[in-house]
Amino acid sequence: MSKPSGNQKRTAIIYFGETRQDYLRLVEEKGHRELLAYIQPLLTAQLLEDQHHDGCSDQSHYTVHSQRNRQLQGLLGSKETIAICRVRCQTCGAVFTVLPSFILRYRRQDADCVGKILEMNLGMGLTLRETASIYSWMGTGRSWQPSWVWSLVQWLGNLLPVYLLLMRMGLKPPEHLLSDEKFAVLNGKKVYLFLASEQELIWYGKWMGSSDEDCFTETIEAFCVGMDEAGRASGHIADEDEYVPISVTTDGWIASQNAWESRVPDITLMECKFHGHKRVFSSLDDYEKAHPELSYQQLSQVKAHLNSILAAPSLAAFSQRIRRNIARYHDQPILLKRLNILKEKRFRFNNHLKFEDAPTYSAPLDRSIRFLDEKLHSFGQFRAEHAIDPMLNAWAIVNNLRSFLLGAKKAGQSLAQFFGAIVNDIPWMEVLNLCTVGLLHDLLPSSS
Repeated sequence: MSKPSGNQKRTAIIYFGETRQDYLRLVEEKGHRELLAYIQPLLTAQLLEDQHHDGCSDQSHYTVHSQRNRQLQGLLGSKETIAICRVRCQTCGAVFTVLPSFILRYRRQDADCVGKILEMNLGMGLTLRETASIYSWMGTGRSWQPSWVWSLVQWLGNLLPVYLLLMRMGLKPPEHLLSDEKFAVLNGKKVYLFLASEQELIWYGKWMGSSDEDCFTETIEAFCVGMDEAGRASGHIADEDEYVPISVTTDGWIASQNAWESRVPDITLMECKFHGHKRVFSSLDDYEKAHPELSYQQLSQVKAHLNSILAAPSLAAFSQRIRRNIARYHDQPILLKRLNILKEKRFRFNNHLKFEDAPTYSAPLDRSIRFLDEKLHSFGQFRAEHAIDPMLNAWAIVNNLRSFLLGAKKAGQSLAQFFGAIVNDIPWMEVLNLCTVGLLHDLLPSSS
């Protein structure tokens, strides 16, 4: 992700309330007493010592230095001029720009507008052209090109890593992970997109040139190092500790499993039972083609025998059913091969029984991957390496932060809220804007 510019280091972002009038009332007040009383504790919590001039001994007192106007465009094309305050540290004289949370750095559109456009493009099955067309139909007064929407996606993806965002929102690093990969196309060549999640909540996404063990190891290493740094910065991981997940559920790809064991030696590997069923079905199809003389009843009995293995309630029952079926089908090479694979993987199919919160199936992540697959087709896949990771990160942010609609089981909540983040009904783009400068709970007034 890109590093903040020098100007960003002296920009504070403050949440002033649910409406713009809450902000305008304070900023338009003569003397700015109420404004300063409101923002000074928030500035003290947000601005660090190295953002002030050298030798500054007190970062808790500020005065209004100046104001300037900023023009914002809303979703429906309306334009509004907003006064922006600049404050000066009374000790060292450093000047800081104070942005209300509904104003984004270097964007001409307000947070509501940008958030809805990104939801349209990354949260729905819309192409870049369709998103730009819908935006232009809203009376914006100009025609936006699809490339502008793509640049907006890239801007979001480069703001901050999704794992750092989630930790700044108060979520702890996940103990039980889902890990999967899907293929995409880069300049006509196949590449792979690695994803790590906590159920449906996406924590990481990165592209890989191939699906061999070396690429997986490098990617998992980058994920763990990033989680280490984000955990220490947000206070979830002690300086002397490292991020060590307890378990990971995969689809059974050996290269991925070997890489996880190599990077996290004590991790408990689990294999998704759905993928186990799919491979059993594949073996049963091969067996049926090899034995056309068998009746429907006979084939149904074979299927029932093999399916009962993955349905076993315990490791002991799982192993017992394998032994019985090996004895039953010892002269059937197709079935025997599958049974031996199940025997070899018996622990990985049953390790989820050790943990209350460990996922048995990778279906939550599979659903996200299917949607991502649709998006990649609508985008026309990738044409540049540098655009892949920001797009994945932007998609993960929108996936995690946009709210479910009325009628859904999680209606009114986002995935981040469902997993424990407390956002006090602040729109997700404003939450993201606040999290670019620090921990969310430190940036909200105590009365909220």
